Amino acid sequence: MVSRKDGHLDSKSTLHRSARKGHEYGIQAACTSTTSGTALSVEVRSGKPGAADVALATGTIPCDGTVTVNGVGTLPAEPILVYLHGDQSGVPSAYAILAPVSALPAAG
Repeated sequence: MVSRKDGHLDSKSTLHRSARKGHEYGIQAACTSTTSGTALSVEVRSGKPGAADVALATGTIPCDGTVTVNGVGTLPAEPILVYLHGDQSGVPSAYAILAPVSALPAAG
């Protein structure tokens, strides 16, 4: 989630639980931008201490206000982190939710 706090970007992450073995996961994400054509990249990584610094899944989110839903497959049964990367100077809002595919709306 990217938000503004006191006029500055304030990134926040919330971890509710570890991924569960054998479940298919997906990401629901969206962002808005004051600049046409802006996009952010999303990375899914292990949150386990000492884990390899390798993305488990990646994707791109167009910052046009459209909600995007993409499958990422199965994940290891451990804490998982989601990062939004890119030039966020003209991005007033963005979010990415990682959840079991069954809990996410169908991609539209």
